[in-house]
Amino acid sequence: MKIVWYGHACFLVKTKGVSILIDPYPDVDEDKMEKVDYILITHEHMDHYGKTPLIARLNDAEVIGPKTVYLMAISDGLTKVREVEAGQTFDIGGVEVEAFYTEHPTSQYPLGYLIKGEKSVAHLGDTYYSPTFKELRGRVDVLLVPIGGRSTASEREAVDIIDIIRPRIVVPMHYGTYGPGNVEGFKQELVKRRVWVLVKDLKPYEGFEV
Repeated sequence: MKIVWYGHACFLVKTKGVSILIDPYPDVDEDKMEKVDYILITHEHMDHYGKTPLIARLNDAEVIGPKTVYLMAISDGLTKVREVEAGQTFDIGGVEVEAFYTEHPTSQYPLGYLIKGEKSVAHLGDTYYSPTFKELRGRVDVLLVPIGGRSTASEREAVDIIDIIRPRIVVPMHYGTYGPGNVEGFKQELVKRRVWVLVKDLKPYEGFEV
C-alpha cells in the first residue's frame, strides 16, 4: 500500500491496484498527481471538495461522499457520483471502505473513511475528539489526523484521538494552510502525554509505503 500526501487534507491511497484520492483542496496541483480511480470526500467545505469536479473529469473518476457532497457534484455536472452515510460499508474496485461519523459541527454530514486494503488507513477529515472513535481501536494501521486547531482538533486534541484509536502510524494533516498547529508541537505533545506512535512527517507530494 502506498500513501501520498498532497498537502492540507488531501491524500492518495493506492491499494490492491486501486487509486483513491481523498479531499482535493483548491490549491492542489493535479499535474503532480497519479491516475485516480475514485475520489472520497469527507464533507462539503471547499477546502476539501475544491478541485473535485476538475480531477474527476480528468480521470473519469467516481466521486463518493455524504449527501451534501453528492448534491454539489451533481450540480457541477458530474455523473459518476455515489452518496454514502455514516455506518455504511461499501466497495470500490474490490477495496472495502467504511464510512464513520466525525465531530465537525459546521458540516451537515461529516464523515471519515476507513480504507481496508493490504493495510488499513483511516482519514478523519475535519474533526474534533469523539468518544465514538473508540470503535476504531485496533483496526487502524495508519491514521491521517488533523492537528491545525482551526475548525479541527488541535495538537493536544489530536493526541487524545490517537490515544483512543491507537494506530501504528500517524500522519498529521490539515496544518500550515489553516490553523496554528505544527508538527513539532504535535510531536512534543505526544512525548509529554507519553503516547507512543510512529509519526510520518511528510512534505507535500511526498509518500511512503506500508
